[in-house]
Amino acid sequence: MLSSNKTIVVVNSCGRQAASVARVASAVGYQVRAQLRSKDSLVAQELDGMENVTLVVGSLEDNSLISRLFIGAELAFINTTFWGDEVAIGRTLADAARKAGIQHYIYSSMPDHSIYGKGWPAPPLWSAKFTIENYIRQIGLPATFVYAGIYNNNFTSLPYPLFCMELMKDGSFEWRAPFHPNVPLPWLDAEHD
Repeated sequence: MLSSNKTIVVVNSCGRQAASVARVASAVGYQVRAQLRSKDSLVAQELDGMENVTLVVGSLEDNSLISRLFIGAELAFINTTFWGDEVAIGRTLADAARKAGIQHYIYSSMPDHSIYGKGWPAPPLWSAKFTIENYIRQIGLPATFVYAGIYNNNFTSLPYPLFCMELMKDGSFEWRAPFHPNVPLPWLDAEHD
């Protein structure tokens, strides 16, 4: 185990990526300040029982919560979501982290495909993240941008069209997605990798 007195802020801590970061950071000795919307989920209960984890319960639409979130912390892992105005929340988080002197800001981003070709659509859950990434770059916050790819477990838990598979007669599954069949896609187990 690493010895650390550092504090990492983890936003949307009940999410798959963020909960994984919180678990690992806690296990290696970081103090984890885990923001979440409520304590009602199984993941929230797990985090609440972990060593080195302090829960911060509240909405990211609450600017006073955001202004307090980063005080005294050195690191941050941020994965914004569609709860509220994602771009406004992402900008407010970045501004607060910069003001608090966060040494390194890790932002889970996604590409905006509309910049690559005329008429290309911007996937709605991705383009906001790209806008926030560009804002973080513009304000000069020391940052790393993670493009996590496809979560293995999305296929077992989300009713989104992108993740719908069809059971074939031979027992296999067919997945149709808006990606070229010869382009390799990154896959990960977001809860454990």
